[in-house]
Amino acid sequence: MIRRLILLAAAVVLTCMSAMAAPDDIKCSGVLVGEDGEPIIGATITVPGTKIVATTDVDGRFSLNVPKGKEIHVNYIGYKPLNLKAASNLGEVSMEVESQMLQDVVVTQSIARTRRTPVAVSAIDAATLDTKLGNQELPEVLKTTPGVWATKDGGGFGDAKVNIRGFKSANTATMVNGVPVNDMEWGGIYW
Repeated sequence: MIRRLILLAAAVVLTCMSAMAAPDDIKCSGVLVGEDGEPIIGATITVPGTKIVATTDVDGRFSLNVPKGKEIHVNYIGYKPLNLKAASNLGEVSMEVESQMLQDVVVTQSIARTRRTPVAVSAIDAATLDTKLGNQELPEVLKTTPGVWATKDGGGFGDAKVNIRGFKSANTATMVNGVPVNDMEWGGIYW
């Protein structure tokens, strides 16, 4: 009983599909390849002015019903688009690579500047370092900026604790000369 229902449903679907294609439609098929002869997978084949669309499969094959007198448009990223006259067997259709010359790319450094960017920035100039803070460790130097609280913890070199605006160093992103210095594992800084 179930087999008969499945066969009946399949027959209804096939009948509907054959009824969708008008008698004067052309069953257009072909294989889409690149300049190197390799199949182009996932290219879009459309009939302009209609909702008829198909894509190429793993072997570059496509098939669609095209109304008589219409042409098909083939499009794939990186290749020049094609307009082809509809035919029952287009055979192997080759697409040309579309290349464009771009201008040179220039990479520039961008650092936050006081009062010009929406980022909290504190800078200590070289003159201040030379005259007032030259012989102190980095946490002691940072203590002179607003919102920074630093303590020497343990007395050894690098054992200081620094809180910036109430946050521990593991919860802040600290950069020295534009280079992030937070540890990748625990997020803090060994000063």
